[in-house]
Amino acid sequence: MQQWWVYMVRCADQSLYTGICTQPARRFHEHNHSPKGARYTRVRRPVVPVLLVPGGDRSSASQLEARLKGLSRRNKDKLLAALRDEKRRTPLSIWIENDGEKADDNLA
Repeated sequence: MQQWWVYMVRCADQSLYTGICTQPARRFHEHNHSPKGARYTRVRRPVVPVLLVPGGDRSSASQLEARLKGLSRRNKDKLLAALRDEKRRTPLSIWIENDGEKADDNLA
């Protein structure tokens, strides 16, 4: 079974985009440099990965993606802040920080 990933990127306009993929590095590159990037992110470049979690099979990843997309912006920000707090206590095996900034810088 192929591993699917659920990811979230922060766009240049500070909006958040959520998607799924099987090859995160390739997908992030597409969002920033290729016409294969999502139409939403193509006009909001550059994008910075802020969340990457294993989603299991495609069906499970799609369900998690839909749940994340259904959250309000405020709740997405709360989720990212909570995950940053958890990272401080116990490092997550898969986490990408926002453009090399400290997590504290993002909690304004």
